[in-house]
Amino acid sequence: MATLVEMSERVPNASSDSNSPSKKYVGEYYEKLGTFCDQCLEEGKGLQQDIPELKEMDNAIDYLLGLQWKEQMPSYRARPVLNDLLSCFWETIGLLTDIKPMWEIKDTAGQYSKIAEIENKLSKVWARQTGFVRKNAYWTMYAMLTTAPVKCYWDPFARGDSGDYSDADISMEVLHAKNLLRVGLGADYQKDECVIYRKDRTLNWIKRAYPTMGKYVHADTMKSTYTMNMGAPPTVMPQLFEALSPGAKRMLGADDRHGIQSVYPKAEVVEYWMKDDAINDSPNTIWMGPAGAAWGYWVKPKQKMYPRGRLIIRANRITLYDEPNPYFHRQKPFVPLALYDVPWQQYAMSVVSPWMKQTDVLNALFQGLLESVKKAVRPGLMASKSAIHPDSLRAIDSAKPNLKVSYSQNAATPPQWQQPPNIPGYVFNALGMIQKSMNRMSGGSAMDDALGKKQVPGGDTLDRITFSKSTPIRLMGRNIEGSVDEFGNMWTGTSLQFHDSGYRTEMLGEEGLAKEDIEEPVGTLIPEGINSEAFVRRIRYECDKSTLLNVARQDKTQIAFALRKNRDLSRKKLFKIIDWNINQEENDQELIEEAKQLAQVGALAPPKGHK
Repeated sequence: MATLVEMSERVPNASSDSNSPSKKYVGEYYEKLGTFCDQCLEEGKGLQQDIPELKEMDNAIDYLLGLQWKEQMPSYRARPVLNDLLSCFWETIGLLTDIKPMWEIKDTAGQYSKIAEIENKLSKVWARQTGFVRKNAYWTMYAMLTTAPVKCYWDPFARGDSGDYSDADISMEVLHAKNLLRVGLGADYQKDECVIYRKDRTLNWIKRAYPTMGKYVHADTMKSTYTMNMGAPPTVMPQLFEALSPGAKRMLGADDRHGIQSVYPKAEVVEYWMKDDAINDSPNTIWMGPAGAAWGYWVKPKQKMYPRGRLIIRANRITLYDEPNPYFHRQKPFVPLALYDVPWQQYAMSVVSPWMKQTDVLNALFQGLLESVKKAVRPGLMASKSAIHPDSLRAIDSAKPNLKVSYSQNAATPPQWQQPPNIPGYVFNALGMIQKSMNRMSGGSAMDDALGKKQVPGGDTLDRITFSKSTPIRLMGRNIEGSVDEFGNMWTGTSLQFHDSGYRTEMLGEEGLAKEDIEEPVGTLIPEGINSEAFVRRIRYECDKSTLLNVARQDKTQIAFALRKNRDLSRKKLFKIIDWNINQEENDQELIEEAKQLAQVGALAPPKGHK
């Protein structure tokens, strides 16, 4: 497959939309570009088809919903669902999402502490307003199945659809693993040659986002039609009608409506975040990026045109956007979360997959137990044809109270009830072993062990026991901290680039402003005369290690109180560790006022011994 560098007659920075009007639309060039992008998309789909973890995702969701019996069997066979898998899933999710993230954004050189302080406050406000904790929980749920990506990007429609700058903000979007394709694989998303993001959008959204070229996008028929259920004719009972086959329903005159056009037709919008080693071969210095864009740049002859990478957006064979990567941090805006990350495969191992196999064994054992119980509760009657006629034998219901059975005295042997089967003890032992194994992987076994003691520990102690005895939970917690760090650094770079003085004033008031806002470029925290890309890399986000999970933070909190009691820790440090949003200055002033009030009460009280 030809690379972009090898494509002939390159038109530098050609764009098809007024959002980025740097060059005129060139039909031949964009035809070649479209062919290249379509080849990337097909290759990404082909590579994804062979990923076992992705194939198992839908099956895992069925297991969580209780749809666990896939094989065909007679209707009289039991299909019990002993859904310990769902219990283990929520037990693990509960431990991994019981979080109160503690982080700090700081300048690595210590020169711009005021800017780092503003970003710290702004990040906390953003996290509260956008539901970061809830989205992090969704991110973790997807990661239970395999590697889960999240997108951190500047969204023009984050707070409204008007398209005004006041509607824009940073968005965190949790993605299904199948929505992201990787071509030219590297060690991670940032090392890949091309990362492709796919999402279905309405044609109205496409026109709002890309007003010039969006109007040429046609709807995808498969994504823009739906089928109505066939309604029962007035002469047929609805209960009986639902049990009929589709052919029988049509014979009875049912209303069959297929392929109804949606009032909001859709098309798939595909983003290609790729590396491009193209060089400016012209003798002129050219502008890269939309006209007037703060993130655009000039490229001299013989210099790389896309040092940050390149972004191409297409929908239904129409190129909507073609510009350099807009972010100063130079990264593709995707962060993976892998709870069971391993070096020998592209996607992380599934946390749920082993539970699914164990659940199959549990269900098979429980099926045998249930059928044995049914035989004991409703035993079969064994009789010869000479004793009871076969038709009469089939009509006998063993569950009928005070049942009496008459039989022919000429029979050689009288009828007998079947004896219930004896269930061996190792069946129950096997059930217990499998359930204990599943609980051990989710953290539930530690709680069971603690509750089984003669003296039951307190609530905080139970939480610490659960966490300390569950090695998988600690491993997954460390992996979550690493992904949150990566997301935080991407968020910080995007915030420094796009959150202007107006936004910061709206969120923080005067505390959101700094002296850099009056320097060129006005309204941004990036200082004058400093390379923007280098600056955003020096302001770093870091999540306090072993403090993300609430369970892991309890030990640190208790140690902090002990150090404070011995005067080895300041009050300011203690408040920071417990992170209860306590304003120390306000708290000190209230303590002073309380002390004054107590002193006044003490002065008015009569001395001891006097009435």
